[in-house]
Amino acid sequence: MPIRSLLSCAPGFFLLFAIYHFPEFFFVFWIMALFKTGFIVAAFFLARAQGWTGLGGYGLSLKDKWLRQLLVGLLLGLTFFILSFYLSVLLGYESIVSSITITTFVGQVPMLLLMTAVPSVAEDILTRGYLYAHLVKYMKPTYWVLLSALVYVLNHIWRLGDGAAVLSYLLLLGLVLAYAVIITKSLWLAFGIHWGANIAYESTRSLFSTTSASSDASTWILAGCWGLLLVLLILWGFYRNRLKSGIALAPDLY
Repeated sequence: MPIRSLLSCAPGFFLLFAIYHFPEFFFVFWIMALFKTGFIVAAFFLARAQGWTGLGGYGLSLKDKWLRQLLVGLLLGLTFFILSFYLSVLLGYESIVSSITITTFVGQVPMLLLMTAVPSVAEDILTRGYLYAHLVKYMKPTYWVLLSALVYVLNHIWRLGDGAAVLSYLLLLGLVLAYAVIITKSLWLAFGIHWGANIAYESTRSLFSTTSASSDASTWILAGCWGLLLVLLILWGFYRNRLKSGIALAPDLY
């Protein structure tokens, strides 16, 4: 990567990184809401300053089947997180001890959607969209996927000491989301998966009170579900590429 391009990329990344993490030093809702929303505004103007027309430069262009990619991603994120939750229950690692009524939960849905959408898209821009815009043309896609996944793991500053299970699930989810960017050349599928997973996480927490029989078994199951999704996405990439070219190579990875 040319030094000039690196000097252009690095300050912007660290600016966004600082805005993203600043509210985590304060346990105040309005500060968190202000800075997460402000992150998106800052990213928009930063993209403009760097020569793009807006967030489309970071993979959020409103074209090229963006809505379909978002909806497919939402379905995948919801499905695989819920799969991990119920597998944990069925295998006895989690027990549901109480639940709220559906009516009560439905009343929480609008706020739940909003409060998961903004942090999800902010982190997607920071750990995927920004890196894709600046680095993918200088790196082999395989290396870019690994770099993005590593940045995603390291971005979870407060969870880095939570053990191998947490790091594994973060790494596998990071690989899923980075690969989704590579195969679509867009952030929408990755954002959908990320947002869907966060919706499912907050929904299960709101709907059910649970007790755990193991400190990390459920997290390992979640990691396994993300690993399964990664394999399925890679297989889909092989299949799609064969349909297009007849060559059995994963898209854009070689």
